[in-house]
Amino acid sequence: MNSPLNILLPFEYVVPEGSRVILDAREFTMGKRTDNTTPYDENKVKFDSYEQTDKNMHVDLTKEQNDWIYSFKAPYVRGENRITTTLNFKLSIIDKNTDNNKPVQYDTKVIVKRVHRAIIFQGGVALGAYEAGVFQALVKKLGEEAQDSNTNKEMRDMKRPLFDIVAGTSIGAMNAAIVASSVIRDGNNHDIKTWENAVEKVRQFWNYQKYNLPTVADSLDANALYHFWWETVHVMSALFKRYATELLEINSELLEPVHSNFNPSWKEWSDNLTRYWFLIDPSFWKDYFINGWYIPAAAEAARRYYSSKQFKMFGAPNVATGIPPWSIFGAFFDFADQSSWAPRVDNKHFLSYSLKETLEKLAHFPIEIEKEQKIKERQPRFLLVTVDVKTGDAVTFDSYSEKTKYHEDKNTIHYKEGIQVEHALASGTFPNFFDYPKFRVYSDNTDSNDSSQQPKDEEHACWDGGYRSNTPLREVIQAHRDYWHKTREHKTDDEHEEENDVPDLEVYIADVWPSELKEEPISYDLDFVENRKHDLLLADRTDYDEKVANVVTDYVDLVKRLKNLAERNGASKEELDHILGKDASSKNTEGVTRKYKELLGGRFRLTKVVRIDHKDDGNNVAGKIFDYSCNTIEKLIEEGSRDARIQMDIQSLKDQVRELAERHPGYDGEERTNIIHIKELE
Repeated sequence: MNSPLNILLPFEYVVPEGSRVILDAREFTMGKRTDNTTPYDENKVKFDSYEQTDKNMHVDLTKEQNDWIYSFKAPYVRGENRITTTLNFKLSIIDKNTDNNKPVQYDTKVIVKRVHRAIIFQGGVALGAYEAGVFQALVKKLGEEAQDSNTNKEMRDMKRPLFDIVAGTSIGAMNAAIVASSVIRDGNNHDIKTWENAVEKVRQFWNYQKYNLPTVADSLDANALYHFWWETVHVMSALFKRYATELLEINSELLEPVHSNFNPSWKEWSDNLTRYWFLIDPSFWKDYFINGWYIPAAAEAARRYYSSKQFKMFGAPNVATGIPPWSIFGAFFDFADQSSWAPRVDNKHFLSYSLKETLEKLAHFPIEIEKEQKIKERQPRFLLVTVDVKTGDAVTFDSYSEKTKYHEDKNTIHYKEGIQVEHALASGTFPNFFDYPKFRVYSDNTDSNDSSQQPKDEEHACWDGGYRSNTPLREVIQAHRDYWHKTREHKTDDEHEEENDVPDLEVYIADVWPSELKEEPISYDLDFVENRKHDLLLADRTDYDEKVANVVTDYVDLVKRLKNLAERNGASKEELDHILGKDASSKNTEGVTRKYKELLGGRFRLTKVVRIDHKDDGNNVAGKIFDYSCNTIEKLIEEGSRDARIQMDIQSLKDQVRELAERHPGYDGEERTNIIHIKELE
């Protein structure tokens, strides 16, 4: 074998742990040609040998079917408080596109980043039971993977927590509080039994909330004759409406040419008579007959409708009830308005109807903040979101902090004693069903040039976080970066360490609001309209946040690679620092203009976002969030577990397809075809 030339050209890659790392010889040699008049021939490039020069972790590089690809699985980062580990290689490459056929050495650094795992629970009042099933299935599936010595021995030996972040909004925040506090209290966050215990606590929480006695609707539905009658009316009405619609469409198609052939002016005369004589648009009769024909609900939908109505009117034990108002004239003296005389919502004063009492039985408050960094980072991080009614801002409470800032960093809420039950209740204050928690807010709205102004300390009420962020992926991303990049104490001055100081993130989201509609046709029925409206307003809309996060990360990766290319081609550190020190057009969260260099630091990749979507079964009603009947709660838990298992299996197949495509990247000219193959297989 020819001895390689003593030329060390630096290359740097940043990859998540556990991923398949691809080293492509053509990427190293493309810009090192001496003859630019002849086409570049990729078949003339091949790896000659490699040498790992560090002693951190030994990895074996595998040469793929072609000679220009080395690949290996990125090892898992060892050490409880380490974010990255670095692998150094000397890659020897032969490039026959150049005049010199001798091997050339390339100094290659692969920075492997730790991957944290987050679970996010949505808000949805009684629909939160679905999340209990999702969490149960995820713990079982991920726990089995972590304990599987054949496929994931490294992870099992390192004793990683099942979830590093547990976040939620509304009832999702309460589910998350039970999970986080249970795991923190047990202390062994790496032990699967600890997480299984948390699953049991969440199940108990919903066992307390569900109404174990039959509701009025349950009792009626249990009558076979009643159930059969309602189902028959539903099916027959739907059938007759469909036939009537088809007949109208057929007749309109048949009559149109008849009118045109025998009396061309008939349609015009008829339309004008209807429009100007009766002042009605000609389409009125068809729309009135078809769209005004409301199909009676199915028997199961009727059971849910009247069960939710019962709980909304009379309260749900262990959840909420109402207090009749003493001032019954209301805000506008409108006695016809139900809100003037209906009971005011209450979920804390009557102990047998108190969500606060129920939550405190299963969640351990306060969820305290550890002062020591090492101990704190071993615990699952708990995040919840609420809304300040006065300012309209989303407010995030974080178990890794002692205060939260919002409203352009002018408002501050302190919680030095940890996250209390009131914080969890604040996230779930659905104003139509629950009381309003209040917090002392330190407001610094003073003008720095006016010394006479004093900061204010006032009380603000909070509402359900779902009004601003029912799926708090954006808040999780921001809090994740803020802690690891800004708040956390760094013990290195290495520029590369600072740029990669935030762990990558793998996210699981429990969506309790159906994204797609099963019911057909689209109805004008008010219950249908309200039901679908709530689905659209509160369903997961974080796909755009995910795309933006990934695009930003891609841009940062691109800039780093271009910076790396510039360094290899002779750009000095002073020149690069001059460019990176310029002002950008964007501002940071504190309203200060960023430098370009700041854009490169603290970035991380969303390695995976798995959404477990609650499917519409065609029997949902507008008041579904109030249905605490035993049948509905048990059904939601079962559906959540089933959907999570299915989605995890689908995700496993996708992961295998991607790895297969990455290991065997096909080429068609200069275009990669593996991207097309991945899409087709998915």
